[in-house]
Amino acid sequence: MRFPDTAKSSVSLAFSAGLILAIGFATWKYVIVPYHTPPQRPKFANDIKSPPKPTLPIAAIKPSPLAKPQLTAKATPAADVKYAGKVNASMGLVLRSEPSQSAPRVGGADYNAKISVLKETPDREWVYIRQETTKEIGWVRSGNISR
Repeated sequence: MRFPDTAKSSVSLAFSAGLILAIGFATWKYVIVPYHTPPQRPKFANDIKSPPKPTLPIAAIKPSPLAKPQLTAKATPAADVKYAGKVNASMGLVLRSEPSQSAPRVGGADYNAKISVLKETPDREWVYIRQETTKEIGWVRSGNISR
């Protein structure tokens, strides 16, 4: 038995429409709806539950005369500076603890930051610098700075 041509076209049209609706519904349910609501904030073991409440009024708290603030960067006299320059590396620089690529990082310097060169290696490949704004000191490659 043969279907008329109109039946063939309406069946294929209904099948196509049903398939398109099923794909649209699956996309809505599994792709769009999960991103509609923000996820819950993760909880970590070291999160502070609530800020601690002071036992004394703020005015009654006095700093201890024995506690002295410790400086993180050493102040180097201007006499030790060989020359001044600036960072010419567009991504900035990583300051290292020793003149080696594998040495640990101790700080950084942004592009065009003013620096002072304190010493150089004998081959002049590495220079020991101090960043003028943050007073961080460390080793960098000499090609990344300009006078």
